[in-house]
Amino acid sequence: MDEEMYIKALESTGRLSEPAIRNAIKSLKLPEGSRILDVPCGTGKHMQWMLEEYSKVNITGVDIAEAHLEYTKNRLLQAGKIESCEFVKGDMNKLDLADNTFDLTWCCDGLWPGPKEMGCPAEEPYEILDNMVRMTRKGGTIAILFWSSQKLLPGYSFLEASLNATSSATMPANEESKPELHFMCAPAWMRKSGLENIQVRTFAADILAPLDEQEKEGITMLFDMFWAEAEQEVSEKLWEQYKKIRNPESDEYILNNEDYTGLITYTMFTGEVSK
Repeated sequence: MDEEMYIKALESTGRLSEPAIRNAIKSLKLPEGSRILDVPCGTGKHMQWMLEEYSKVNITGVDIAEAHLEYTKNRLLQAGKIESCEFVKGDMNKLDLADNTFDLTWCCDGLWPGPKEMGCPAEEPYEILDNMVRMTRKGGTIAILFWSSQKLLPGYSFLEASLNATSSATMPANEESKPELHFMCAPAWMRKSGLENIQVRTFAADILAPLDEQEKEGITMLFDMFWAEAEQEVSEKLWEQYKKIRNPESDEYILNNEDYTGLITYTMFTGEVSK
């Protein structure tokens, strides 16, 4: 996927998960004057939401992609928030910002352990997390968030469970993956990096019909992200059923259902720097 399409996908799916992420941001209860590191900052939507929730904070956004940083700058300029921001092009594996700088280090969907060829930053999270701790001041917070679940096919529980068991839906995990590297084991990663007062909270974003075209576009992108390559791993009967409810021209198109509901959850792990 080229950068333009990737940014479009981030924006479309981000609209769906926005309520969950905004509530996670609100739950942090940041004091005025906080310095925040957002890595990777992606298209800048989390930076914007933080600045809308907390008017007197400063945020440094880091991303490896120049296109993402330019998009983020334009977003925050149009929102009138850019004066509170700094931007750094950098790899989260090699980030060399000053020690003890930030009150909050925020990392959303950026610390998935796994093969780099699958888009993961590193095979293991420990060095990246240790570096986050180094850059965060004593008493500051590390917040790591992961997309943790979704329900997108109401009424088709067996079909959805079968699709979710395919390799494209479970990436980057596979049968060789180490259990301790599953994202729900993040508290153990944090303890290994010396963090204290580790907490976990899950935030939901509900989806309810009638759906506008942007919502349909975002959900369709999720269908394709999770299940586009699932045909060879489910039965022919199930795949035909999926194609019918996925097809906008079908009478069974699920996103035209006036009673459609869905949900997305994000799980946030926080820990306090004790160095």
